[in-house]
Amino acid sequence: MSTATLTEPGTSKFAQAGKIKVHYNEAGTGHPVILLHGGGAGASGWSNFVRNIGPLSEKYRVLLVDQPNYGKTDLVPLTEPLGQVSARMVRDLMDTLGMQKATLVGNSLGGMTTLNFAVDYPDRLERMVLMGTPGPAVDLFTTFPTEGQKLLFRLFDTATLEAFRAFINIMCYDASFATDELLQQRVKAATARPEAAQILKAGLMRSRDLVPALRNTKHKSLIIHGRYDRVVPMEGSMQLFSLLENSTLLFFNKCGHWAQFEKADEFNRALVDFIDHS
Repeated sequence: MSTATLTEPGTSKFAQAGKIKVHYNEAGTGHPVILLHGGGAGASGWSNFVRNIGPLSEKYRVLLVDQPNYGKTDLVPLTEPLGQVSARMVRDLMDTLGMQKATLVGNSLGGMTTLNFAVDYPDRLERMVLMGTPGPAVDLFTTFPTEGQKLLFRLFDTATLEAFRAFINIMCYDASFATDELLQQRVKAATARPEAAQILKAGLMRSRDLVPALRNTKHKSLIIHGRYDRVVPMEGSMQLFSLLENSTLLFFNKCGHWAQFEKADEFNRALVDFIDHS
């Protein structure tokens, strides 16, 4: 399939991963690259990475995976941190698809899933990319929850067009791309399964101390953050940079929380360079 003609329906697939039926979009061949979306209401693999799957699938086997309780993946009760549950699901999906190793790319919540994967299944991880990922330590310079996090959690209760517009304006440095049609699609996704919102609202608050294990993580890591991120402060990526000894830190100026979308061309080039040369 030509990357110029990639569509969500045309790349949509399902697979059983342990007890979870997982939805993902797939394109390309070669080294497996698994992209994991963020934690906002109505998020999905396709909505987060629509600007990346085409260029990346020209070189790699690219999977955009809907995490539990998001997109079209099964609803799953959460008694553990979502990142830990998602990491196990990714491992099981790789088993189902016959993937021994993969590069994981995670945005925000997807970054936490990637970190959990690195800790729990280190032999299955080739390298990792973290974008807008929360740091594991208490931040000295930011009051939590941030303004973006407050709006994010409010969306689980009030997923209206106006609420999404307010959140996009906080999440992005320049939200001029966010048409009413695009925002309405996100509203529809966020309200499609009301029970998922309540599971996520509680489950996203669960945390796990990864610091001791991350100090021993040897995987090559690329850490990306937007200079104007108002959801997860860039200091979080600086903390991760200090913990991960084989890491590279890249900041994008005039960029908010959604680096893979706002700086798609730069992000895609950086990712290809990292995978091919690290």
